[in-house]
Order: sequence, then C-alpha cells, then structure tokens
Amino acid sequence: MTAANRPSAEELRSRPKVIEVDHLDFSFGTRQVLFDIDLDVREGEIMVIMGGSGSGKTTLLRHLVGLMPPQPGRVRLLGRDLGQLKGRKLLDLKRRIGVAFQFGALFSSLSVAENVKLPLRELTDLEERTMDIMANMKLEVCNLSGFGHLMPSDLSGGMMKRASIARAIVMDPKLVFLDEPSSGLDPVVSSALDDLILKLRDAMDISVVVVSHDVESAFKIADRITILDKGHILISDRVEAVRNSPNERVQNLLHRRSEQIDLDPTEYLRRLAGD
Repeated sequence: MTAANRPSAEELRSRPKVIEVDHLDFSFGTRQVLFDIDLDVREGEIMVIMGGSGSGKTTLLRHLVGLMPPQPGRVRLLGRDLGQLKGRKLLDLKRRIGVAFQFGALFSSLSVAENVKLPLRELTDLEERTMDIMANMKLEVCNLSGFGHLMPSDLSGGMMKRASIARAIVMDPKLVFLDEPSSGLDPVVSSALDDLILKLRDAMDISVVVVSHDVESAFKIADRITILDKGHILISDRVEAVRNSPNERVQNLLHRRSEQIDLDPTEYLRRLAGD
C-alpha cells in the first residue's frame, strides 16, 4: 500500500465504525494497565496497534476480541456492546470475527487442513465436504494450496503464520485480529505476509486490526496507527502524521531509540508482565 491508494481521512470518517472503544480502563489488582482508552476502527480499515513491552497493547487486544470484559468502559464490535453480550449472543458475534495468534497456535496433533477447519467444525453444522471446500479455498488464498495434509511441525515459520491466518478467515469474518504476524520472520517473508494482509482486506472487504512491533510493516499496511505507551494512547492517526509526530516518545519507538528506565526493577518487571 502506498500513500496514493490509502483512503483519505474524509473517506475513512464516512465509513461505519466496526470497533468503538470508549473510556476503557483496566487494572490487574492495584496496578492500572490501561488508562481511558478511546479508539475506533472503520469498515475496510487496517489499524496497526504498536507500543513497547509493557505498553498495554496485548491487554487492549484481549479486550477487543472479548477475552476480557471492560472495567469500566465500553467496547463495541460490529455495533454490539461486548459488555452486554452473553451466551449465544456473544458466540454469534464471535462467529463474525477471526483471530490469528502470535505463534500460530495450531494444534500439533491436527493436519494443517484440520486446523483450518476447526472453527467450522466447532461453530457450524456444515457437511464435511463443504468444510473441506471452504478450508481448501482459504488455504489457496493464503498461498498454501496443496499443503493441507502436512502437520504443523512440517511448516516453516512463514507457512505457520499463513495457516493461522487461513483459519482466522475460514468463516468469512467481517473483522480480523492479527497478533504480531511478522514476528520472527525474515524481511522477505515478512514483506510477503504484508502483501497477503493487504490482499485479504481488499478481496474479502474486511477490517483488520494488527498488533505489531514491526515499524516497516506498519508503515506499509496501515491506514492508521495507534501507539500505546504505559497504558495511554500517545497518538492514533494516519501513517504520515505518526511518521512526522513531534512527540519524542513516538519517535523513540519508531527509531528504536532506548530510553532510560526510571523504575525500580520490581515495578519494571511487573509492567513487562502486563503487556
């Protein structure tokens, strides 16, 4: 993606919101991790969430996918308030989202195809042949056609990530979350994965939230970037605005400049654990 084909700010604002986060706080016991988070993601948008270790980005992701209830604050996905949904209503909403975890999270005892079919098997009553067709289609989209019979242990790191993405999109969700998709990959494979994310967004008309440390990847795929620091949003804006931000902490993150740690060792380790 280049600046020339990114949607304009006006076009983005005109699209419906698929994620709305209002005044979200979160604490582990007496230690507050998220502070008054306000965030929205628009239909067809790629939002990249960045931040250093202990910034709270993983905790925010857990709220966005419904693994943690807001306390206090509000999180709405696809127009539904997560704090108000339970049982079947919550399950119906989760059928409309897909999640690819950082390390793939494939089941080692299942083949690649069986891993991709798992959401279909658990959440639908489709016939086996229909599930096979749907899984094979998503494997082909993710450049894994012909690899469905392999076991996860047979895959390279990049193939593992693509298989995880295939599973995340197998039910044709409207909203997909990707946790560190390029982590541990070499630059060539990482760039190919970026291209896949852009391809999927355009081909499937989905919205994508990516949690990433990879600055180059973020600049390539994002429509907007949100940067967290110590549980606060430093900036949430378009790529060029983030790239040119005068905020020193934003620039330190983008350019991997170290900062002096002004915490005692125990508190520093606690913050790391809260990422």
